[in-house]
Amino acid sequence: MTEILVIGNKPYTNLCLNKAVDRFDIIYRFNLAYPGKNNGTKFGKLAMCHHVYNNFVKNPISKEQIIQIYGREMEAAFINDWYDFFQENKENFDEIFHENEHNWGEWNRMLEKYGSPHRFSKMASTGYSVIFRNLADGNNKVYVSGFTLCNDEIRKTTGEKDEVAKAKNQGQSCHSFSEESRILAWLHNNKKVDASLCMLEDTDELSLKINEYNTEPSEFILNLLNRKIL
Repeated sequence: MTEILVIGNKPYTNLCLNKAVDRFDIIYRFNLAYPGKNNGTKFGKLAMCHHVYNNFVKNPISKEQIIQIYGREMEAAFINDWYDFFQENKENFDEIFHENEHNWGEWNRMLEKYGSPHRFSKMASTGYSVIFRNLADGNNKVYVSGFTLCNDEIRKTTGEKDEVAKAKNQGQSCHSFSEESRILAWLHNNKKVDASLCMLEDTDELSLKINEYNTEPSEFILNLLNRKIL
């Protein structure tokens, strides 16, 4: 069985997961992802939503246009640097592709089949679409890192403006962050995925962040980290 790691774009400034991340067979990253930021050194596969794929890959536009479009939500300096990074490193990704964001009806049917009480009422984000597509394959063991499991934690991607992240967490988004957290926790607690790495706090010493879903780390991840969890 192939071990898949799906990595969100949560920023880590203290916790370094490079060794743990790099041991997985296949790694998926998303949109404006930076490898090597305490989140593994492997580039892996890069899944993009429709507009990011179109603007960076299918019909690429200039840096100035990119900053103008994405500067509404992302810090201009981050967009500027990531544009240069992508141009210099896009060949290092194993694959860059558009993850179809309109398949969330299929993901809801999978949740119903699993017996989950939770559903997507809004379009699933790129990360969750990749999780479910790999679950649908049936031959993968799916692990998740860098996603938010705590409702008291602002879900924020690296480079995103604080005020934009807050607005999205308050429901001003085409995705439902609260629903996605509940779905991920349920999938973990029912052993469909392993989201143990999402429970770690951004601290030098490894420690777990308590959440309302009472998720517990798997023995596999504890052994992988090979250090005491406080």
